[in-house]
Amino acid sequence: RSYRLHVPPAALTGKPLPLILNLAGDTQNGFLQEIQSQMDTSSDTEGYLVAYPNGTRISVVLTPDPIAKQAQYGWDAGLCCGLPVTKHVNDVGFLLKVISDIASRTPVDLRRVYITGMSSGGMMSYAMAAEASRHIAAIASVSGQVEIPTIHPTRAVPTMEFHSVNDPIVAFKGSPNKNPKLVLSVQEGLNQWVKADGCSTTPHKAKTIVGATGSTSAGQTATLVTYTHCRSGAEVALWRFTGSGHVWPGSSINTGGAVGRGMDLVNADQAMWQFFKRYSLPKAPPTTT
Repeated sequence: RSYRLHVPPAALTGKPLPLILNLAGDTQNGFLQEIQSQMDTSSDTEGYLVAYPNGTRISVVLTPDPIAKQAQYGWDAGLCCGLPVTKHVNDVGFLLKVISDIASRTPVDLRRVYITGMSSGGMMSYAMAAEASRHIAAIASVSGQVEIPTIHPTRAVPTMEFHSVNDPIVAFKGSPNKNPKLVLSVQEGLNQWVKADGCSTTPHKAKTIVGATGSTSAGQTATLVTYTHCRSGAEVALWRFTGSGHVWPGSSINTGGAVGRGMDLVNADQAMWQFFKRYSLPKAPPTTT
């Protein structure tokens, strides 16, 4: 298995840098996620490493794709999705090895390792927070809710989700069916983390951002919903969108058609980095080999 790694100019200082793992959605791969999220630009500006790991083959029969071709991958993120779930692929173990491998090649601040992802990659981010919380300082998911029925993290993990109520691929209210097994709603996932992190159950809703008439964001809204007063200073947050689709906010890549309209009111790369940099692990995690 493999991953792509983007190293920012800040690495020339020799100081340990924060690391973000950025996971692709189903039928995609690390290369396509690097293009779609455009996170390399933020990495260079903010001075963090960003890696794009590859999952494993999503299905026995692949849908013809002139771009992804045979590199159509997915993750075992709980109830979703495909072959990685039915084969019980140990993606948590793989991603921990990716962190260790990167740290063996360039200085990494292991107290500041974060995970994000698109769709099932976002679901896998939640799985890492639940199952490897000693290694992950915070996570952010884009268009992918929690797909584990019950979570038991060993520490309070800050989480952020970006999700549109009009997402045509991963429904905001969940999709209780067997194919695909996208069962839980966004709110059910948030409730799990509010409970696990010991947060106040009363959310705070920021002022809604409204797309200007005549702009590319016309008819769209973005509202930041936060649950605070959590253990260890953690926070559970949701950027709740209307009018947009199954897209990476702030990116012009992979929008329109079946995935729906893009979202320009919020830039996911910038918003999640502002969230991530508030958090670090209380101590360096144990080494994984």
